[in-house]
Amino acid sequence: MQTRASLPPQCSIAVTSIQCKLVAVGRPVTGALLSLMTALVVAKVFSHSQFRALVPLGFVVVLVALSSRFGSIVSVVGAVLSAMTFAYFLYPPVFSLHVEDPVARENLSWMVLSAIAFSYLLFPPRKNPLR
Repeated sequence: MQTRASLPPQCSIAVTSIQCKLVAVGRPVTGALLSLMTALVVAKVFSHSQFRALVPLGFVVVLVALSSRFGSIVSVVGAVLSAMTFAYFLYPPVFSLHVEDPVARENLSWMVLSAIAFSYLLFPPRKNPLR
């Protein structure tokens, strides 16, 4: 039986622990979906730009901002999803995960590595994910 002291402050005594765990799981999923949707919009906006090779490096700011709100795991999942989105929709050959341009391929790699590093450096994992 759960007591008031064993529940997180956001959960009342009537709320089951399963609902609290769903909230803890829902935050990273929401952040990952936000990063995916943002990557889709950015890929569409910059699809014909001459600066599209630099898009992943600028997207690191978005991933770090999302990790500040939703947790560091969002930066890991969001960086991988965003890299796949950019490879599929932004770089030739379009609609393929293969990236022919070596500079764009390196920038995708740097995006994934730096987003993960910056998010864990600036916002370490929380002990209580509900706070």
